[in-house]
Amino acid sequence: MNELALGINLLVVGMTVLFLAMGLLILVMILLDRLFRTRKLVPDEQEPAETETVSRHARDTADEQVVAAIALALAHLRSLEISRSGLGTALEDGPGSWWSMGQAQQRPTSVHPPFKPSPPSQISSPGASDIPQGRRK
Repeated sequence: MNELALGINLLVVGMTVLFLAMGLLILVMILLDRLFRTRKLVPDEQEPAETETVSRHARDTADEQVVAAIALALAHLRSLEISRSGLGTALEDGPGSWWSMGQAQQRPTSVHPPFKPSPPSQISSPGASDIPQGRRK
């Protein structure tokens, strides 16, 4: 058997064993759930005593109304404090100097000027100017 066939054979056997083990585990879980399921207690057939329903409006007392008024006043006071603190004024001004500096640093800068090819008449061999005129061959 070549390596590819051996690998495919191992894959099929491994996946089969995996799914069979998972199925067996699910069956064991279902069986244990049925064996040890807690049963709901059935209350005796006694009729519960009738209780009077109290409307929600009847429970609103003067104390609850005072608490609601205080909570509303505190919420209003906090909203005024936030507006006086100037919390959002920096957001309205737009990006600051730190943002501009970061943007400038992210821009690519070229170290060398862009390449401009020189005309063919100005091209010379490298190092030709380094050799003294009398020694050229």
